[in-house]
Amino acid sequence: MDDYNLLVKKGNIGIYNSCEITELVIMEPTNKIYNLYTICVFQEKNITPSKHKNNKGLCNKIKIDEKHVIGIFQYELNLIEIKENFEKLINEYIWISNRESEYSIKDNDLKKLNKQFIPNIKENRLNYILKNNFYSGSYILEFFDEKKNFEFLTEDEENFEEVSKKINKHIPINLFKMRDRLGNFIFQFPINILNVETNVASNSWDALNFYFYWHQLINHNLPDCILEVDSILDNNHIGTAFEEYNKNNSQVVLVGNVDSLVNIKIWRKNPKLLLYSDLSHYTKSIRFDMLIGNQNIRYFMNSGEKEFINLSSKDFESSVENQKYYQFIENSIGIKEKIELEETLSFKQYTPYKDKFEGIADLRKLIKENGKNGAYLWDPFLSFEDIINTLFYCPFEGVILKALGSKKISQNELNQQRTLFSNLNSNFKGLNLEFRIQKSNKAHDRFLIFPGNSKRYEQPKVYSLGTSINSFGRNYHILQEVLHPQAVVRVFDKIWKESKENRIWKYPE
Repeated sequence: MDDYNLLVKKGNIGIYNSCEITELVIMEPTNKIYNLYTICVFQEKNITPSKHKNNKGLCNKIKIDEKHVIGIFQYELNLIEIKENFEKLINEYIWISNRESEYSIKDNDLKKLNKQFIPNIKENRLNYILKNNFYSGSYILEFFDEKKNFEFLTEDEENFEEVSKKINKHIPINLFKMRDRLGNFIFQFPINILNVETNVASNSWDALNFYFYWHQLINHNLPDCILEVDSILDNNHIGTAFEEYNKNNSQVVLVGNVDSLVNIKIWRKNPKLLLYSDLSHYTKSIRFDMLIGNQNIRYFMNSGEKEFINLSSKDFESSVENQKYYQFIENSIGIKEKIELEETLSFKQYTPYKDKFEGIADLRKLIKENGKNGAYLWDPFLSFEDIINTLFYCPFEGVILKALGSKKISQNELNQQRTLFSNLNSNFKGLNLEFRIQKSNKAHDRFLIFPGNSKRYEQPKVYSLGTSINSFGRNYHILQEVLHPQAVVRVFDKIWKESKENRIWKYPE
């Protein structure tokens, strides 16, 4: 209870008088009800008993399948009631719902995490399921469901995404992106005693202006704070500051250099809590390119339509100030990133001048590193030799290996492929592999797919090969990790099921 009491205490990080509860519950035909996601957001708003007591109104029902429905409830509690909920949850694994008395959580499947500060940056995934974390950020206390028995909801990615969109129409959260939080309870404490604005304080770009906007209830008793600033460029700390807050409405902090990514923190000294955090670049200059006159427009006819293209003059470079030091550094960072991508095989170029065995060796490396949940190979011109050179090198016993080609082959070629597999000098130990030809030949891309594990919420990985296995590494092409792998997995699974009758070979039968 120490963290709870610390965060809820009036004036430490916020002024709270009540709490808004949002429950998403799974409802089964047997009247069994259990938590899908619950968030309790503390707020300054005052409430009266008539507005929150015995509020059993259901916001909405969302059907998942024949056995499961999601119910959405929202209500408000005063601080005495929400504290009782928190104590019951932490001590007895029981949640008191305003909707329907109380229900037991799955024994001790919940793990209470240490308090977490959640900044208001987009890169923080938790902001997908928190409420209005726009200003100074929030602290949260989280009870984490470590069992995650929601396969009926998450195993069908397409359906889960649609369910998440339906939920989002009623409450602004995205469970599809935050499936790791299914089953969790979160208590959110928004920091509402302080808003902060900052800007560059001088033309030399070596200092920041801080502007402080304190809550009126503590405006005459401001806390002791530390202002921490760290300026980072290419992982080097090129400017730092650690200063006492002067307790005025504004303060200039000399950093030394703010030409880069600037990390700002405001710490309350007693108790030691973060009141503000920001990570951002400051805009130094804006260039406007103005095009004057028809001489800077290209026009031409295309399919009966006249097209116009605005042109930039080559002379504009002479009017732009010389490139600054930080631009040279930032422009060179991409070289290091390219090398790292090649080392991890997230992006790699192959040319005819490379070792012809390097490409296949890279594919085997990917299979050995990522194949613990299985591996799928999708190539229109897939053959016996291609499969032997790749999937047979998967070191994980019994995992599902799938090979999908699309080239139509004659009965004679079909028999030849089967004979090659049957006559292979191998004991096939630990192998679980099937080779099919897809029903239609409309798919022409080549992919190496690692399907992930929905039960453990391990995301799939997909690599676009750029060429067929029979020429991989020997022509100019690119191996590249796909940014949105689930879409490829979804299509593969669909075509794989449709091609059930087009089996070439399977082991074991």
